Amino acid sequence: MSTYGVARMTARHGLSMLKDEGLTVTRHGSGVFVRAFEPIVRDTTGGPVDASTVTAEIDETGAGLTVRTLGVTAEAEPSEKVRTALGLSDGASVTVRERLHLRERKPVLFATSYVPSAIAAGTPIADEEVGPGGTHARLAEAGHAPVRFREDVVARMPSIEEIEELRIEPGTPVLSVTRTAYTQDDTPVEVSYVVLDAGEFMLRYDID
Repeated sequence: MSTYGVARMTARHGLSMLKDEGLTVTRHGSGVFVRAFEPIVRDTTGGPVDASTVTAEIDETGAGLTVRTLGVTAEAEPSEKVRTALGLSDGASVTVRERLHLRERKPVLFATSYVPSAIAAGTPIADEEVGPGGTHARLAEAGHAPVRFREDVVARMPSIEEIEELRIEPGTPVLSVTRTAYTQDDTPVEVSYVVLDAGEFMLRYDID
């Protein structure tokens, strides 16, 4: 402050503006630092054959991401949103898989996937360790190979739970991705809800 001859309140206001613009990050006990943006590229241009899981295209970038399975529920009652997305009848259950992706121990992505229990039952999809190739490889082995995907992407502000889960500063936007996997006969076999820290990712698409 003495270097530039500004008042304390002026300096605080300036730092607050930089934080609101996403240009700085506060580290408690250390100070305010310039935010370094080295985006993780989520590249979906490889097509469904190469995308063995909803986030396989991220892990293949060499960004140093690790995946932590938070929980697997073999038979759960789906919400109306999930039931509609998967075209399930009343009373049908789903297998739920929750995962957290970390970059250098910092959470950057939270994903929850739903597969009809009628398909997942008796396969590693219902186990904590789904095996090489992920859920999509197991679906293919069970005769339900995904061949196309639909994604809806929304930029929004995070919920309190998402702020805590991703350890982000309040006011940091997130990208919310809903991804539905379809078989050759256009049957939905998986729907995933993915929340990404928008300050960590760049999404890449090919449009023909």
